[in-house]
Amino acid sequence: MNAARRMAAMLVACLWGVACVTTAIVEAPPEVTELDTGIRSFLREPLLGYEGNIPEQSRYELAGASAALRRGEVEVARTSAETLLGIDPTLLPASVLLAQTHFAAGENALAVDLLALPLAARPGYTAGQLVYARAAERTGDAVAAYRAYRGIAAVDEVAAERAAALEDEAIAELSDRIAAAIDGGGLADAGTALETLRVWAPGYPAALDLGRRLALARGDTGAELAATRELVAAGNASLEVRHRQAALELEAGDARRGLELYEELAERHPGNSEIAAGLAAARFTWRTRLLPESVRELFEASSLLRGDFAALTAWLVPGIRTGPAGSTVIVSDILEHPHRREIARLLNLGLMEPADAAVRRFGPNNYMRRGPALATLLRMPGRVGGGAACVGEAGGPAADDADAVCEAALRCRLISEPAECRPERAISGPEAVEALRRTLHLIQ
Repeated sequence: MNAARRMAAMLVACLWGVACVTTAIVEAPPEVTELDTGIRSFLREPLLGYEGNIPEQSRYELAGASAALRRGEVEVARTSAETLLGIDPTLLPASVLLAQTHFAAGENALAVDLLALPLAARPGYTAGQLVYARAAERTGDAVAAYRAYRGIAAVDEVAAERAAALEDEAIAELSDRIAAAIDGGGLADAGTALETLRVWAPGYPAALDLGRRLALARGDTGAELAATRELVAAGNASLEVRHRQAALELEAGDARRGLELYEELAERHPGNSEIAAGLAAARFTWRTRLLPESVRELFEASSLLRGDFAALTAWLVPGIRTGPAGSTVIVSDILEHPHRREIARLLNLGLMEPADAAVRRFGPNNYMRRGPALATLLRMPGRVGGGAACVGEAGGPAADDADAVCEAALRCRLISEPAECRPERAISGPEAVEALRRTLHLIQ
């Protein structure tokens, strides 16, 4: 220990009642380092802004050590801080004094490490936050520096000036951190940081988009829609985001608005195949919202009867209920059925066949098998549309030719893989609705 540090340690020990040597001590004068304005302007009395009880002896020593530091006696101040912390490791103003000596010596990382945790719960501690902020700024952490400056800007002019100078850089850096956290799966950290960003920069376009991305990563459709609406309203949305809004409106918001958005996008981007497909899906979704309740109930059925399938098909495919009637097929077992009109339309158009033609019975209460259901859908392009090459010759395969039906359904993308065909299995409501949605691409 050099002479200055020994002298400081002895003085602190005396203050705390430890036996002192009263004989004269001849020591070399303390080493003095001239502190430039760039350092001195960030040093405050360690007790400035501190809210907590502190012994009178500590106050006296801190005041003397702080004065020594301002004179450039860095080692004297450091020794005093270390001695005080040796007596009471929880004495935060002593830690601030020690951090100030690190900062004065150019040891910025040490100052940051020393103060980051204890200052987290004391945003208004002026002396601590100011030196911490400047040290963090010098290590390249604009976010930590801006946060600390911002917390004391109302009471410290230097902090206010640095906060204003760092604002844009800190906001951009924090935005990058949030994006990286979302991409890396750190959604909790991203959410916390995003709340900070919203406080720092209300209405900031990047914050709106980050909120949308975070909601998407969390699977929160409602929050994603709200963030997307806000982003679009701000006038900074890309085509991808506006397309996403249209899809979200259909899924979780205003279906009519979703359809309108798709129509606007399709008009502006006529060659975009994804938007065209989205518009077709939007029209289909909107059509489902207008169905009678008795038909909508079939959407979630675990298995459909033949009469149910006929009703779904007639209501979801344009032209079946309102187009030409076709030939007349008479069956005797649908007269009392609630969907007799829909069944009759599909029979007369040749889309479905009687279950037993010999006795003129449709079998509305028999299960609708997937094979005959797909065969019905494959006939539609030739009956109510302009035809589709994927269907094959003669308007589609016969319902009882399971292999041909499955092959044609795969070609026409009514199913995604052969295993989905399962021709003997009863078709469910969700399966039928999805197959009907895909069929509309063949006839529109």
